Amino acid sequence: MKGETRELWVQLCEQAAVEQDPNRLLELVTRINDLLEQKERRLKAHESSASLKLNDTQ
Repeated sequence: MKGETRELWVQLCEQAAVEQDPNRLLELVTRINDLLEQKERRLKAHESSASLKLNDTQ
């Protein structure tokens, strides 16, 4: 799954870098932003989980 997400990220960025149609560019940037938000949520959840585990061991 991570590899597939990363591949999609790369493809979207490559497409956005050369896209001339403003509507299509907006669509690509929106999809890239969605991926970033998903990653941010995963990282925050991981940090919270790690923090809880650390507190449980003390």
